[in-house]
Amino acid sequence: MSEDRIFYDAGPSCPEPLMEALLIDRERMIRVVRIALAELHARRLATPQFTGETDIVEVLRYWDEVFGWIKQHGGTDIVMMSRRT
Repeated sequence: MSEDRIFYDAGPSCPEPLMEALLIDRERMIRVVRIALAELHARRLATPQFTGETDIVEVLRYWDEVFGWIKQHGGTDIVMMSRRT
C-alpha cells in the first residue's frame, strides 16, 4: 500500500482541481475484508437476540458486496477516489 498521494489530471483545459486518490494493495484489502466478514458473521451467530445487533445482516450484505467487487477486479492495486461534491 502506498502512502503517497496520487493526483489525476483532468487535462489542461479543465478548470477543476486535480482529483485525489488512494492506492490500496488488492490482496491486502481482500484479506482485511475477509477477516472483517468472518468476525461479523461470528458476531451475528453469537448475538442474534441483542437489539444492538439488528443491523448486522445489512452490514454483512454490504461488505459482502464490496468483497465481491474487489475480487472481480484484477490487478495488484485498487484505486479509491473521492466523490466530487
